[in-house]
Amino acid sequence: MNKLFTLLLSLTLGFAGFGQVIFESDLSSWTDGDPDGWMGSKTNIGSENVVEQELGAMHGTAMAQLFNEGDAGSHKRFTTEEMSVTELETYEVTLWLTGIEGSMLRTGYYNPAADSWFYNDYIDVYAETGGDIGMVSQTLTMPSGCTAAEFILSVHSTDALVGIVVDSVSIAVGEPEPSETVSIYDIQYSEEADFISPYADELVTTSGIVTGVFLFGAAEGTFFIQDGDGAWNGIYVFESATVVELGDSVVVTGEVAEYFTLTEIVSVITVNVISSGHPMPNAIAVPTGSVTDEEYEGVLVLLEDAKCTNPDVGFGQFEVDDNSGARLVDDEMYTYTPALNSYYNITGVSFLSFGETKVYPRMLSDIEVTGYAGIYENSSELNIYPNPANEFITLNVSSNAGIVIYSIDGAVVYSENGNVNTIDVSAFDAGVYQVVVTENETTMTERLIVI
Repeated sequence: MNKLFTLLLSLTLGFAGFGQVIFESDLSSWTDGDPDGWMGSKTNIGSENVVEQELGAMHGTAMAQLFNEGDAGSHKRFTTEEMSVTELETYEVTLWLTGIEGSMLRTGYYNPAADSWFYNDYIDVYAETGGDIGMVSQTLTMPSGCTAAEFILSVHSTDALVGIVVDSVSIAVGEPEPSETVSIYDIQYSEEADFISPYADELVTTSGIVTGVFLFGAAEGTFFIQDGDGAWNGIYVFESATVVELGDSVVVTGEVAEYFTLTEIVSVITVNVISSGHPMPNAIAVPTGSVTDEEYEGVLVLLEDAKCTNPDVGFGQFEVDDNSGARLVDDEMYTYTPALNSYYNITGVSFLSFGETKVYPRMLSDIEVTGYAGIYENSSELNIYPNPANEFITLNVSSNAGIVIYSIDGAVVYSENGNVNTIDVSAFDAGVYQVVVTENETTMTERLIVI
């Protein structure tokens, strides 16, 4: 090393006031080239980049030099071995360390129960310590269900000579970080051009009704909540350890984050289900081309009379358009196979995924067939009697009328041209159908209920 550290002989490794200590390391004990108590399963910094350094140690006889010469986007994890923790408990991670100018470090944890991670913001080590060994600390609150964890030191932007030098580490029960109780609207609403939440990177507590739960894919188990009708009132909760269902009223405490312009709640500490069975907020009607607008992020939306322009985009998705712009409908909450050129009313949660804003219906009733191949209801009246029906229906149409009946999934279940006034529907499955009549260049539609 090219710098001798100032030794403050009056300092000891005691951290009074921080509560019960659950881990303490002065990095003086090493086995086979690695410090004891470290190099946990989620360590990805190589042993060659964790170097025992005896010169200048303030606590014990040695320190650990951590090297990562990557850029700001590259970090390496130096983790403790897995240890027992208490769910919802806050821990203070206190370090004596120093580093070269520009070197960065942050603390975090890995939760094996949920296979999830959390990181604090980076500390500029040199700015905090001035090149001498100094003390820094960050707090970490364990989420619900977490009873074991690996604590993480994440480093980046070190040099090749000094790196970040860690003299000692203590982890003790600390004071919980206070959270502010705010509405989803207050978290989401922003008039700035980038629509960054005013609560970004802050710990908040908010509440709402569960409006969507991912049942498939990488996000399985994560969910959406909404605390009112319309714009700005929905948000995505990146937490899968707590089982929730549609209609649950929940209170969530976690950190507000911006992920590629998506505002979400991450590093969730608690999800408390208060009650169940609540009605859904009303979906807001939005043109297919406007679903990308920021105010509809995480909100229940309704696409009206949207034409299926591609029934199989791939990965279970289909495309619809109401002439305002194409929109993808995804299957990670409910799988549906539409018919090309059918028209649909589609209710679902709006969500940004893989760079595209999509709509996620949640059940069969979220998808309603409204017409086929450009057919819309017009001023001509089509009467069907009886309706609901279970045997025969009678239509008031002329002898040259063409009649097509579609099931709710867009399949043709009946088709005839001319001389039809009575139709036997006794073999139809119970449900909702669309009757489309073409008569003298006029098209009429009516819904039919079979019981």
